[in-house]
Parts: sequence; C-alpha cells; structure tokens
Amino acid sequence: MQILLAERHGFCHGVTRAVNLARTAAAGEKNVYTVGPLIHNPQMLERLKDEGVRCVSSLDDVEAGTVIVRSHGEGPGFFRKLKERDLQAVDATCENVKRVQKAARSMVEQGLRLVVAGERQHPEVAAILEWSDPNGITLKTPEEAAMLPKGEKLGIVVQTTFSVEVLRDIIKKLDTSGLEYELADTVCPATRLRQEAARDLAEKVDVMIVIGGRNSANTKHLAELCQESICRVYAVETADEIRPEWFSAHDRVGITAGASTPDWIIEEVKQRMENMDEVMEAKNERLEQGTILAGKVVGINKDLVFVDVGQKAEGFITLAELAWPAPMDAHDAVAMGQLLNVLVLEAETEEGSVKLSKVQADRLLAWDKLEEALQEKHSFEAVVTSAVKGGLSISIFGIRGFIPASHVDIAFIEDLAPYAGKTLEVLPIEIDREKQKAIFSRRAILEKLRRESETTAIGNLAAGQVIRGEVKRLASFGAFVDVGGIEGLVHVSEMAWYRVKDPAELLKVGDAVEVQVLNVDSETRKVSLGMKQLLQDPWLSAVADFAEGTTVPGKVTRTSKFGAFIELTPGVEGLAHISELSDKRVATAEEVVHVGQKLPVKVLSIDPGSKRISLSVIKAKEDADRKDFEQYLEAPTSLSATIGDKLGHLFKNTKE
Repeated sequence: MQILLAERHGFCHGVTRAVNLARTAAAGEKNVYTVGPLIHNPQMLERLKDEGVRCVSSLDDVEAGTVIVRSHGEGPGFFRKLKERDLQAVDATCENVKRVQKAARSMVEQGLRLVVAGERQHPEVAAILEWSDPNGITLKTPEEAAMLPKGEKLGIVVQTTFSVEVLRDIIKKLDTSGLEYELADTVCPATRLRQEAARDLAEKVDVMIVIGGRNSANTKHLAELCQESICRVYAVETADEIRPEWFSAHDRVGITAGASTPDWIIEEVKQRMENMDEVMEAKNERLEQGTILAGKVVGINKDLVFVDVGQKAEGFITLAELAWPAPMDAHDAVAMGQLLNVLVLEAETEEGSVKLSKVQADRLLAWDKLEEALQEKHSFEAVVTSAVKGGLSISIFGIRGFIPASHVDIAFIEDLAPYAGKTLEVLPIEIDREKQKAIFSRRAILEKLRRESETTAIGNLAAGQVIRGEVKRLASFGAFVDVGGIEGLVHVSEMAWYRVKDPAELLKVGDAVEVQVLNVDSETRKVSLGMKQLLQDPWLSAVADFAEGTTVPGKVTRTSKFGAFIELTPGVEGLAHISELSDKRVATAEEVVHVGQKLPVKVLSIDPGSKRISLSVIKAKEDADRKDFEQYLEAPTSLSATIGDKLGHLFKNTKE
C-alpha cells in the first residue's frame, strides 16, 4: 500500500501563530485563558491545557490573568469588556480574518447591504458581523443566494475557511439572478491551496483519509471536496479511529488534514497506516470465514459480481448476498470499480474462489454505524422499500428500518404510498441491536433545516422592510406568508384599511404578495407582516372632505352605552357622545336616536392620528335654530307703528 501526503496539509500560519502566542503567554503567566476553543482540535486543546492554557466559555469565568484572543477574532464588545475588566490580552486574530473584517466595514460605510458567505454561528462570521453590521445577511448555499433581496446593491465578503467550490456556485447563481453586487473574495490563500491539493490527491488514490476535529469547518470542507472524486473518503480525529478493512485490496491511500490539525497527529495516523499495511499483508495470506474485507468490483454479469479482495482467486457475490431486497440484475446494484465491504462466507469453494456477502458485511458494520450515529446525531440516506401500516419501511446499510407516519414529514401525511422507491435523508431515533430494531425520523431533519432557515431568515429581517413573499396557508385570523425561509403572519386586521371578514376574500394559497415587516421576535421566531401599510389609507382621503365646525349629514350605524356612532361617508364614522345627543339628560342613546336614522351632526374635532371624529347632534340643532332665528332678525317688520297711531281715535271721541 502506497501512502501519499497532500502537498498542503495541517496547521496554517494563523493557527501556528495563535498556538505559539498561547504557549509563550503560559510560560510566563499562571492564569492564561481562551474564551472558547483556541482551535477546533480537542487533542491539541488537551495539550495546551496541560501547559497552562485554560478554555472557558465566557469572560465572566476569568477573574484575573491573560486572555488569548482566538485566531477567529472577536467583536468590539469583547474588547470593551476586556478593557472594563482590566484584563491583559494577547490578540491572536489571524491577519486574513482582520482583512475580512476591514472589507466588511468598508462595504457598510459605502452604503452596501452586507452579505457574508459563511456559517452564521461560526465565531469568525459572528465577529465580522459585530465589527460591521450585526443585521448583515449570511448565506452558505447557492439556493440561499437566489433569495437575496433585490433592488439594493450588495457587498459580499467570504469566511476565510469557506469552500472555494461552493463560492464559485454562489457567484454563478448571483450572476444569473441579476443581482448587483461587489465581491471581496476573502477566502484564505492557505485554505484555497489546501483544498486544491486535497482535491488533486483524491483523484489519484483509492482511499482518502481526512484528519481534523469534527467541529472544524475547514476539515468538513476538505472531506466534501474529496467526496466529489470516486475514491472512498474517511474522516478521523486520531489514529485510533483507523480501521484495517478500509484498505484491503487498495494500492494507493492519500492523507490530508485541516488547518487545526497538528503535525504529531498526522504522523501518528501515517504510522498507524504503515503498520496496518504490514498486518493486512500477513492477514491476506489466508482468509478465514467471517472476516470482513474491503474489495473492488472487477466484473459484473446478471447474476454475479466478481470482487478483487487481494487473493489469488477473485471473490464472488450472488444476487441474494448483494443487496436487500435482492435486485433482478447485478448491474442495477453495483458498478465497475466500486469499493465494497464484504464478508467471507466460504474462504475457498470447490472451484477455488471465495464466496462473499455484501449484505451481511453491511449489516454487521451497520449496527456500529447506527449506534454511533444515534449518539452523534448523524443522518443517512435511505431507500423507501414500501409504505406499510403506520409508516414507511426503509433499507439502510442492508438493514430494514422503519419511519413512523408521524416522523415522515413536519405535517402529518395520510397517503404514504407516493414515498415508495424514494430516497430520503433520515436520522436514527431508536437503535436496538439485540431486537434488530431501527427507528428513524425524517421530520427531525426537516425541522432542523427549517430552524436553520428561520434563523438565517430572521437575521435578514428588520421592522419596516418591504419584501415579496408567497402565501402558504390561510386561517380565519389571517394569512401565513413565506418571506425567504420563515413564515410570517399577516393578521386579518393588517390586510386592508377596511374590515376583512375572511382572508380568502383577498388571497389564495400560492399568491405572490408584497408585505411590510411590522415586527420580528427572534426568541419566539414570530414575524408580523402587513399589507395595508403599502396602500394609501382611504380614511385620510375621505376625512379631507370634512372640517371642524361644519354641520354635515350622517346616519346612525350603532349605539353604545356612551353614545352613538354616526357614518358620515362609507368608511368614515364618528362618535356623538351621549351628552351630545340631547339637551335633556338621557340614560341611553336609544332614547334619542336609532340605528339607520339620518340626521345632521356638527363636527367638533378630528384626530387623524387615532382616526377619531367627535360629533354633536345638539350643536347641529342649535346651529339650525340659530339660523332660523337670524332669518326673523333680518326680515322687515310692521311693529314700527305707535300706540297713538292705532288707538288715538278713541281718545279723540272722548274729548268730543
């Protein structure tokens, strides 16, 4: 077995610098801390701990001493708190990370909408956002790039350890979406070279070993790149995880390592593989029944598959031992050159060949994988073999599994028949090797994806924002609208300026609508949306026809214990307080007016802010009476004659 090491592997300059600074500080100071892991490698962290570098979860856990600022960087709030606590600090922030922070700040200062290509929860990305724009958008897939807001110029920076291949796909999606943007390609040069070296080596070997911490984004991207080749890829943290069956019948094996992997771990893995090579050579001299080997498919016909397991004679697999359920044709189950785990059923048949089983090997290894996956919460792809009572029957690693109906989707699916034959991503939720019981959930994965999508979407939303969305559901109290990964509620009262009885009057499922974000609650993941805010309020237009002090016609629409509501024009009504209905004391409004009654009212006041109009029936009547009285005052009168003019003749007769 030839072991090849990738040209670029292991510690990068930034990680080397951070580790050296921490060790130097610990050599001259008793109390040295890092807030969060200095690097994503638990074995290296243990060594640093032994040397006096303690990892804590918060600055509150540091009483006194020196704090090493991680290579990922920290936000301004962290540095302010260091100063307030009067703590000594050693800034080990990687220069490439500082370059991203500077580029992000520059874009925000130019008025661009900040977008960070990376994982929002990663400490490097969190620090970038804190230095520039805490409300900045993050994305990590081309699909998320297609949902970026249109109509504003974007400024895009990239997490230093981001996948170069994924970044290229994101750029293609941005270009086809017609978005206007400026891009600062801030992927670390060392990261780029390491990824290219890993990909090149993976194309030349049969098996690729990727060494690094399970929580390392850098190592994860390396493994994903290697998996694009036809070789088999295994990710490990230490040499103890290496398994001999991975290398049977393989001539060339490659090794690469993430930026947080120290040289001594890489050397241990390499030595373990070299020793294992010697063990495998000795073991392959004589096969034993029940041995699990790795082999390569070298021949296929309809009923048999021939496998090279490093012996003089080739091994063979029958259809029944090839897959579950057994295929009709072996070509449907495997391909030439494919690497398989196989169990030796007969070390030497009468024909001198080796009888093998892929199904049984997969089953023996599967329970280990499933138990580990249950602990680590790893998901797998599984084929649905049939819809059965209460759920779905699936095949995974040759084992029959079951997905309860309640775990097939987020919403309950009554008809499961269409799922037969489909490949689903599932998560183990109950594994019992003794009872041969394996229960899985697809809903758990969908819920996790939805939470991640909601977290990203909520981070991109702010009150006052106007966005487009799609109506997903209607309820009696409103409509649920998808606004890019999360559903917000348009309450029925926020749909129109007039009273909407049923949301179905205005909307139907699938409608594209423009909405305004009214409120975002990150804790409860609730988003309130409005539609009427984007329309002119007809009340303001209608009320413009009325003025305080004028008398206008109205119609009583309803009464209450404190007065009567009177419509002035459709959509505009005011309140005549019970004290303004009659100049006599009344107990109820119904003693004076009734619904449907038309009568003149005087406008006392108009409050546009609260949309309230105060009216008076009394003052309208007083104004009408005054007007009639004024007519008498202005008309000519015959009262100008004196009493003498009228009765003087009576006195004249008396004298006579």
